[in-house]
Formats: sequence, C-alpha cells, structure tokens
Amino acid sequence: MNQTDVINPRFPHTCKIVRAVNSAPMEDVGLNNDPMADNIGTEEGNAQSEKIIYKGICRSYNRETVSGNGDVITSYRGLALPIKQDEWTEETAPAEGDMITVWRKGYIETGNVLDKTPGNFGTHIVWKYVRN
Repeated sequence: MNQTDVINPRFPHTCKIVRAVNSAPMEDVGLNNDPMADNIGTEEGNAQSEKIIYKGICRSYNRETVSGNGDVITSYRGLALPIKQDEWTEETAPAEGDMITVWRKGYIETGNVLDKTPGNFGTHIVWKYVRN
C-alpha cells in the first residue's frame, strides 16, 4: 500500500439494533392466576425476547450539542445506516427506545434510539449513549 492511499470507508463500523418484544401473551406463559400461588408476578409472566431490526455496517459519530446553560452534552450520538427510506417498513423501522450496540474499532458502545430520519441516501439515527 502506498502512503498516498487513504482508507476511509463510508461505513467503517458494525452495529445492531434490537427491539424487546413480548414472546407470548401473559396467559400463554404459565402465569398462575391464583392469588395464593407462589409464582404470581414472577418471570414466568414476563417472557420477552429480542427482535433484530438491523444488523450490519454503519457509521457512528458524536453529536456534540450545547445545552441552554452552555454545557457540552456528549452522550448523544449519531448513526448513519445505508438503508434508504423506501427500504423500511412500519415493522422494521427503528423506533424510540430500541437498543443499539455499535462495534467501533477497539471498543463497544450501547444506547437507545431517540429519533430517526430516513432519507433518499440512507437513514440517520440520533441515540443516547449509555455508560455501563
């Protein structure tokens, strides 16, 4: 590789967007309706799974904004996806609260979707970074 060769891919990161969904109605997961039973309100009645909304290439970037009192807020991030607006459906489009995991070079970031903007050249998502 020559020193003048620049490697700068449009989507250098990998990400996954998942949505928590109820896997079965409450009556189908073995919830005992007897108020004297030991398992009332336990995990048996709260079965959930994840639905993968998107998994693939992306570009994650910081969206440094300034609050009303002048503080810099750095826990907001942007995410660019190569999915155009006509490639999403109501069921598959990212929604507020969906969980995002981004694999950047050397570390992983996680957070929640705040907003999306699908367009003719791709989709941009604003998400809140959650520090573990």
